[in-house]
Amino acid sequence: MKLTDAQQAFLSRCYSQNLSELTIDWYSRKLKLLGEFLAASSVVTIEAVTPIHIREYLSLQRQNRQSTETIFRTWGAFKCYFRFLRMEKIVRKNIMDRVEKPRRERHIIQPMNMAQVHSLLKATSAKTAQGTRDRALMLLMVDSGLRLSEAISLKTEKIYWDDGIVTVMGKGRKERVVPIGETTKVALQEYARVRKDLKVPHFFLSRRGYQMKNRYVQVAMRKYGKAAGITGVRVSPHTLRHTFAIQYIKNGGDAFSLQKILGHATLDMVRIYVNLAQQEVVIQHRKFSPVDYVPPPTV
Repeated sequence: MKLTDAQQAFLSRCYSQNLSELTIDWYSRKLKLLGEFLAASSVVTIEAVTPIHIREYLSLQRQNRQSTETIFRTWGAFKCYFRFLRMEKIVRKNIMDRVEKPRRERHIIQPMNMAQVHSLLKATSAKTAQGTRDRALMLLMVDSGLRLSEAISLKTEKIYWDDGIVTVMGKGRKERVVPIGETTKVALQEYARVRKDLKVPHFFLSRRGYQMKNRYVQVAMRKYGKAAGITGVRVSPHTLRHTFAIQYIKNGGDAFSLQKILGHATLDMVRIYVNLAQQEVVIQHRKFSPVDYVPPPTV
């Protein structure tokens, strides 16, 4: 079977399973890049692909300075792909059984402090619909810990103003309820008053009236961060998610409710947030211990 036909068969299976558009798009891009690599090696059929080809492709990813997390997830995508091909008897063997799992190095993104968050929000312009929208979007993410994909996919009908909650579709197409604070609600209402009243389901819209794209938000946040003079921390949507989690724990939130708000399947990641928050408490204690800290004498 041709590579393109095998890829299409797998993507059809993804559609039939009702996977999210973002997930299907991610699989599609990974398989397209693999196909281009194989074509350059004169491999045109799926049966001709060997473990050596996959290892060479992953090695090329590393040479191109892709993160270990990206390489690990790419390996996982290929494993799922070839498992499907073996199950459908399109190939005789699952070659991924012989491709070793790449080492995974997980680095925790350094969160912003609240002074940096306020500076970031102030960099937006309240005089324009775009600035009002971007401020509301960033406030929503730092107040609720939403993933960027969840925030820009938010439907207008899923904002429950009186209850102070939003309902989002998370990973695995699992819907969850997320609370929002009063400040965020006011910011969303301000944007609602200036946004175009179009017959579209999504709340956050581009200037042309379509759903916003991930890339736009990522680039815009970097520009706002630069304008705000923020240094020493990556200004990104994912940083806002980490910032929310750390601040939530520092302000007295518990791990179980944080897990539900963030939409994590397990407490593993939440424990990391708890440990990071506790480390900051230890640092503050060392600075201001009532016993160890002696203020300088007044003259």
